[in-house]
Amino acid sequence: MNKQITNFADARPTDAVDAVFESFPLTIAQKRIWSLEQIGNYTVFPDQVIGLRLSAAIDVETIAGACRALVAQNPSLASRFRRLAGGRIEQYRGASNAVPIEILGKDGAAVSEPDAAAARKAFRDKRFDLLEGPGARIQIIRLADGQSLLTIVLHPIICDDREKSVLAGSLARILDGEPAGDMHPVEIAAGAREADWLETDEARQALAYWRDAIGLDYAASTFPTRFNSGGLAGVARAEHRFSIEPDLWGKLERHAKGKGVQVERVLYAAFCALLARYSGNYALLTGLLVARPRTEHLASRGRAEQVLPLVLSLTSRHSVEDVVATISSVTEEGLARLVPLERITQELVVDEAAAQEAVVKALFEFREPYPVPRQATNLEPSGARADSELSLVVEARTDGGAYGLIDYAGDLYDGALIARVSRHFCLVLEQIVAKPDLRVKDIELMGSDELDWLSAPYEDDVVNDDRPVHELISAHSRRTPEKTAIVYGDEEWSHGWLEASTNRLGHRLRQLGVRAEVTVAIFIKRSPEAIVGILATLKAGGAYIPVEPDHPPARNHHILRDGGVKIILTHSWLRHRLPEELDATVLELDKLDLDGEPDTPLYVPTHKDQLAYVMYTSGSTGLPKGVAVEHGPLTHHLQNTSRVYGMSSESRELPFLPFSSDGGHERWMNPLMEGGSIILPDQPLWTPEETLTAMRKHGAKNASIPTTYLQQLAEWADITDGAPPMRLYSFGGEGLAQSTFDLLSRALKSEWLINGYGPTETIMTPMVWKVRAGTKFQGVYAPLGRAVGLRRVYVLDPDLNLCPIGVTGELYIGGEGIARGYLGKADTTADRFIPDPFSKEGGRLYRSGDLTRWREDGTVEFVGRVDHQVKLRGYRIELGEIEAALLQQPGVGEALVVLRDDDAGGEKALVAYVVPKKDERLDVETVRAGLERSLPSYMVPAAVVELEKMPTNPNSKLDRFALPAPQPVKRAIIEPATALEEEVLDVWRQILKLEAISVEDNFFTIGGNSLGAIRILSLLRQRRPKVPLTVADIFNNPTIRAFAGVIEQGEERDLSEVIVLRASGAKPRLYCFPGLLVSTREYVKLVDYLGADQPATGFICHSLSEKKEVGAPIEEIIESYVDYIRTHSKGAPCYFLGWSWGGLLAYEAARTLGNEVDVRMMAMVDVCDLGSEFAIGAKPRFRLGERDALHRDVQAWLQKTAMRPEWDRLLSTMDADTYEQFLRFVGDEKDPLPTDGPDISSREHTFWVLIDNALIFRKHRLVPHDVPIYPWAADDSLNRGLNLIDWRRLSPRACAAEIITGTNHLHMIGSPAFHSRLALRLKETEKDNA
Repeated sequence: MNKQITNFADARPTDAVDAVFESFPLTIAQKRIWSLEQIGNYTVFPDQVIGLRLSAAIDVETIAGACRALVAQNPSLASRFRRLAGGRIEQYRGASNAVPIEILGKDGAAVSEPDAAAARKAFRDKRFDLLEGPGARIQIIRLADGQSLLTIVLHPIICDDREKSVLAGSLARILDGEPAGDMHPVEIAAGAREADWLETDEARQALAYWRDAIGLDYAASTFPTRFNSGGLAGVARAEHRFSIEPDLWGKLERHAKGKGVQVERVLYAAFCALLARYSGNYALLTGLLVARPRTEHLASRGRAEQVLPLVLSLTSRHSVEDVVATISSVTEEGLARLVPLERITQELVVDEAAAQEAVVKALFEFREPYPVPRQATNLEPSGARADSELSLVVEARTDGGAYGLIDYAGDLYDGALIARVSRHFCLVLEQIVAKPDLRVKDIELMGSDELDWLSAPYEDDVVNDDRPVHELISAHSRRTPEKTAIVYGDEEWSHGWLEASTNRLGHRLRQLGVRAEVTVAIFIKRSPEAIVGILATLKAGGAYIPVEPDHPPARNHHILRDGGVKIILTHSWLRHRLPEELDATVLELDKLDLDGEPDTPLYVPTHKDQLAYVMYTSGSTGLPKGVAVEHGPLTHHLQNTSRVYGMSSESRELPFLPFSSDGGHERWMNPLMEGGSIILPDQPLWTPEETLTAMRKHGAKNASIPTTYLQQLAEWADITDGAPPMRLYSFGGEGLAQSTFDLLSRALKSEWLINGYGPTETIMTPMVWKVRAGTKFQGVYAPLGRAVGLRRVYVLDPDLNLCPIGVTGELYIGGEGIARGYLGKADTTADRFIPDPFSKEGGRLYRSGDLTRWREDGTVEFVGRVDHQVKLRGYRIELGEIEAALLQQPGVGEALVVLRDDDAGGEKALVAYVVPKKDERLDVETVRAGLERSLPSYMVPAAVVELEKMPTNPNSKLDRFALPAPQPVKRAIIEPATALEEEVLDVWRQILKLEAISVEDNFFTIGGNSLGAIRILSLLRQRRPKVPLTVADIFNNPTIRAFAGVIEQGEERDLSEVIVLRASGAKPRLYCFPGLLVSTREYVKLVDYLGADQPATGFICHSLSEKKEVGAPIEEIIESYVDYIRTHSKGAPCYFLGWSWGGLLAYEAARTLGNEVDVRMMAMVDVCDLGSEFAIGAKPRFRLGERDALHRDVQAWLQKTAMRPEWDRLLSTMDADTYEQFLRFVGDEKDPLPTDGPDISSREHTFWVLIDNALIFRKHRLVPHDVPIYPWAADDSLNRGLNLIDWRRLSPRACAAEIITGTNHLHMIGSPAFHSRLALRLKETEKDNA
């Protein structure tokens, strides 16, 4: 390959000597990009590439000349960068001939396509070294056919996408022979303008505006994320590309022009409308990319784009035109106060709880058509910046139409959902141009074909028999009278007996006036007699109302009155539980003589619209309401269900569901109507052992059992291996997590499992999910499945719009299988049973009150109750997701979460209730710690309450209103037992300002901290000067009793400065090195997150140490750490972790230990190099007279401070240059020099430690060491342009740093986002070394 390189070196220096010539600071955006590159992250802001295939009509010399003209016209391409002493980066104008042009195939053989492709890829992928050359390079390849490939690679620090487009336009004009245009001055002073402006009142007012507009409890808008993602984005990115066709694009342009707005506003409005419809939240916080801000204090060329956060208050009633107007208004308001988003974020991220939340998660960007020369084709697809969780880019095409790109976090969003978002975006655009007054609520996101597939029931082509259920059961009884119908205790009743008994009682009921619409109460416990009473009532033409005798009398009396009961079937021993004044005939079956009644069929005609039963369900007023169900829908439902369940004359089922629920009746009717049999429990509740014994003894093939009890049954079967083989278990009534479903699959030995779902209002079990045991699912709970029979199901938003797959909405059920309504409650019926907008034949929909979403396979997934979806601190939270996470914690058998507001101050809080698994003990703090590992911090309950059992209502469903409020932990005050304990207690009271302290209280959980611990030591030393104590003694013995025990040991103990964070565990020990001015207590949350199997040891920070000396070298600081590790981990595997200053200590400890320990991984957490303030060679700049004035201020201050001896010792270590740097540092401080020392918690002591540490650091030089290093960087540290250490320069096994979004240097170590990433990395390291 013939290769010619033209590369004129730039004569400007790039060394570390300060102030040789004029250079300028970087903008905030440039600092971030530089920092990203220093930590090895090239994906957030990738290189900008101009790639063209040029026709043979343009020769190589012409192309090269055009490129030189382009660089001359745009001198920013030759911008150079230098690192000043201390790591500060500045930029300056470089020589235009410094931009290298590589030409391949010019003088020799032309390059083949494969070779050209390889060379071009290598050229594109090559990394820039900005300290050695400019951020631009050019390659020209001449191909065998005379065509040429031109590639211009531009570093993102000098070029954003708009800049690339401007440059491409200039190049196109030059190549097309048109005037190139004016020369563009280089933008190298923008960073200085930006920094100066940020110190003005105007900037402070702008920041105050954004702080108020966004708020500290902000919740950035985005699309639904993957299940179990924890809301935390990893490093993986993905792209989805789509197109907007020219015809639609033309209509959009005409529409925008007609409305007098820019097309990009219409596009953004469509994006916001889609975001609102997908999220269900119309208070939006999104981002709009502003390509070229029109403000003097920000850059206008090069890297100039800014992200404008927009807070939009919309409603579904807004028209798209209203949305456009709102966007325009809010955009103009924001642009007038434009501040770099990085700086806004610093105002908002103020605590650890908010530290994982990005201000902008969904970003929109519009681009004008990308210019291409006439005799060329573009080779580069559009890309996107990747600093938001999701970006939608729309780029207009020169030939009409537009390209679309969604760039997103692959760990957070499902690819199928993103593809759907792109299709729906185009659908929204089509409807905008077709319907001028389109409202957001009227946007249709689903076509008829997709709706038919999603709403359809299980496939079933069999035509149902119109006979009512009692006639179907009777027909089988007459055909097989000797066959067993009911097993009850040790007795069996045949189909013949059932037929004869129901006929005799039916004749008597008929004589007593039972007719159509007449209700008969079945006031009998679950038994064969109850079934006889029900079937007899139906045969007589009446409707039955089941009433459980054991339920509260007030409830039962209401049912009997409200249901208009004419006859009550009961037993004599239950008579006293009936209200005396009730106007109804009471038949005591145990005393009723029916021998004179015929046992022949009644042949009473039954109409399909005739009332079959009334089932009472819980009411919002506290009184149950009666749901009226008719014969036609009932019999069809039962026949459809029978086929889905695979029932036959051989079926034998154990129906454990109570008769007070309609599902309990489905499960005895189904087997009997097929000629099968049932095993009816003879007690309200069997033990798990009794249940499994009965199933085995009587040959059960199916069982229907409430979810809560079935879990207990499975736990017992899992322990005893006592479950008989079964064909099918069905269950329902509560959400079922994957862990519970796995238990059922493993322990119950069933071929099939059915999760049944059904509000009483939709007749028994209108939806089922039937799967093989062992099936896995994604989601909070097991799916509800599909509809059964002649039904349709819909997931709708509050405006009754269809929700796309993956989007949460309320479940509505329509079709034939719907109840008549609520007995005697026309208004309530009209509210819950609404006209069906999707049915051509009319009909009704039942509004379930359950939140659900369609899954990719078309089944429906349960999310929670509408009234259980809560909003806390701006976040919309599904309580079901927290409950599912609770059920995954060891030992938790049942879980419930509520949002309580018991606090008199109106503060709401999430509270979790848990019931332990059988024979297991729970530690609620361990459970809560487990939730912190799997949920975002805002979803972790404030309290976890352990219960013996969950409260239930009369229908055996969970009763949330009966849950007790969490009680404050009552601390038992244990008094001191010795004079020494009394003395320590007195000191604690002084420091903590508390009176009620127990000798068993943990110092840190009742308000103590590192500085308080040191004050305690100081006071105790005054009282007991001869007793050797270290701060580690308090950390390791944080109770008065334990600490007093240490004092009693005197000198006969180890005086190490080691903190035991977790003493034991099977994994390699994690050594945590302290940051500056912090204790290792900051690592406690992290160690808790990593779990009980992760042993961990920490060290006392040097600044808190009793042994510290002024200017102690690094080697001396780490000496005790190294000795301890050598003693306890020699030859054993271990992990090191260092945060901030602790990263430097960890690295030097590993280097000192060498091969003595097996350091499997070093976790470096936001470790920065020394800044420019005290760097050797950094020359501070002073205004005229400023240096002398600062010196006088320092001397005057030294006369006043109580720390004069300490400052004199520290200042005496400074040479003249260092003292100049100290003065500059003092001058840059906003606050006056502090004089509140020498207390260790004082500002002055902190200031002293910072200066001492800087003097130590400036003398230290890091040298290479081969050790595996995984660094992490806080997003805010990148925004500030902190001088993060690139560990890859020091170790060949160092990786590029991962970015923890939305956190800062101070809060990072407590961030759940960091905890989860570190845990994952430790797991991967463990696996790699297995």
